[in-house]
Amino acid sequence: NSQVQIEPMSKSSVKGTFAQAKQMGLELSSDGKSWVPIEELVVKLPPSVHKQVGISVNKDEGGSTLLKMITSVIHVAVPVAIFSCFIAAWLAYYILLKVIEFLNFFL
Repeated sequence: NSQVQIEPMSKSSVKGTFAQAKQMGLELSSDGKSWVPIEELVVKLPPSVHKQVGISVNKDEGGSTLLKMITSVIHVAVPVAIFSCFIAAWLAYYILLKVIEFLNFFL
């Protein structure tokens, strides 16, 4: 009978293994027998705190005001133009039907 002897890992090897597992999004399970996905702590803020948080990405908004105005106009103008096209098409169809009715009256 030959017995296999397992030697303990060095501290640096253990640290390296845990660092590599963390990079892969894994941690040791509570029983220490398997690797499991890292559970992230999620902090939910009450709505009043959400209103207090502000993020400013661009302090120099010189050109962005014009861009915001143009974008706002486009957001209104495009749906109005599409709706107007549908109305114009419906009117053209209605007029064409009336013309055909009128011509059929004489034929």
